[in-house]
Amino acid sequence: MKTDRRGFLRLIVSGAVVPSLSGTGGAGGAPKPGERKKYNVLFLAVDDLNDWVGCLGGHPQAKTPNIDKLAEKGVLFEQAYCAAPLCNPSRTAVMTGLHPATTGIYGNKTWFRDHPEFKDAETIPQYFRRHGYTAWTGGKIYHQPRGKWSDPVSWDKQYSTNMGTPNPPAKKRYLHGMKFSNPIVQRLTDWAPIEQTDEETNDWKTADLAAKFLRQEHDKPFFLACGIYRPHLSWYAPRKYFDMHPLEKVQLPAHKADDLDDVPTMGRRMAGNSFNIIKKRGQWKRAVQGYLAACSFADACVGRVLDALNASAYRDDTIVVLWGDHGYHIGEKNHFSKSALWEETSRTPLIICVPGVSKRQARCKRPVSLADIYPTLVELCGLPEPGGLDGRSLAPLVRDPEKDWPYPALISHCPFWYGANHAIHSQRYHYIRYRDSGEELYDNIADPYGWKNLANDPKYAEAKAKLKKWLPKVTAEHFRVSIAPKQPEPER
Repeated sequence: MKTDRRGFLRLIVSGAVVPSLSGTGGAGGAPKPGERKKYNVLFLAVDDLNDWVGCLGGHPQAKTPNIDKLAEKGVLFEQAYCAAPLCNPSRTAVMTGLHPATTGIYGNKTWFRDHPEFKDAETIPQYFRRHGYTAWTGGKIYHQPRGKWSDPVSWDKQYSTNMGTPNPPAKKRYLHGMKFSNPIVQRLTDWAPIEQTDEETNDWKTADLAAKFLRQEHDKPFFLACGIYRPHLSWYAPRKYFDMHPLEKVQLPAHKADDLDDVPTMGRRMAGNSFNIIKKRGQWKRAVQGYLAACSFADACVGRVLDALNASAYRDDTIVVLWGDHGYHIGEKNHFSKSALWEETSRTPLIICVPGVSKRQARCKRPVSLADIYPTLVELCGLPEPGGLDGRSLAPLVRDPEKDWPYPALISHCPFWYGANHAIHSQRYHYIRYRDSGEELYDNIADPYGWKNLANDPKYAEAKAKLKKWLPKVTAEHFRVSIAPKQPEPER
């Protein structure tokens, strides 16, 4: 069943707000140790995937049948939010269960093990290995698929250390003719079909190796991670996925030309100027096509792994969790990127399917964080509570998606030019607090596209005060400058 882009927001009611930012919390939902064979875990990550998937209705033309089919089998968290709207800090929060406000990891140039406080932090796969699991990884799970930034100490084996798709020939790249001041933006901002088949791409090869793992016999429970790089820019995908989204039929996302007029200075600064360049050069529709095509390709890679699981002996013993590391703006709020605190860049797919526990076609409307994945999997697999995590176990919501859940989601972003900024997303409101005290507040039911900033409206003073209680009392900021990793190019 599909949902309109923001239609689900109109169906929910605001939940109570109770101050707390840490603790694994929650009760029940998992089999106790010794009651049955341990669950395996299939851990699927998709890079830069926003809500443009069929089951979330983020774009009416999204074609993601494999992700949609998985959502029908388990719990789709309709209000899942990243801990940070950037790859490395988001993935660090997922893998450690610690929020950026705790670790100070806000950017792509800081590696958590380079800092004494977190040098020996026990990640999800390490915790599962300590409790008898074998852990394999392939593709992009941490910030890179190989080297230091893939955290080799977390894994028994890295079965794939590549990612992405081939680039088109040089003469077919950057046909849009646009110039951007940021060299990284200039290098990545492109979209074009490629003539290679699925099987010739690294993302597909990663998925295929994960599928091969699932066809083999294993004498220990396993934690199998598979990371798909697309739809991360550049949006190069086999031609058939562009053909699935003909340019002349592409619909643009909802947009308000003066959307930033009531946004504080720091918010406008985060929006940048890339979208204005894209729009001025008449490339917006081609960009939307490129993203839709890249999402459909990523979905096919996910389907390759899920088909193997469904045909394997592990189908009824394996928890599947699929997540995107953060959202992405394709012109909404005059922004074209991640790295902001609004809805489009912080909301992301999260699906958890637990055989014998989760109900089919279950939808949870409670706000949750990707930092909650670690304690959730621990509890669902019946392992001892690790303690010391910021995330909370979502096992109660996996069992009963309508269960009371008084906790909002915390999202943090710290651009290099100033300190940490935070957003609090409750079931009804989205509140943003910038470092210079600038504020935004949106009523997700009355204003599902976030077009009217209510932060200065006295009628919402009480709602805003409740949300502010969830802001971190101490914000770590001292790790945001470090040595930049060498960024490996996707397959050429």
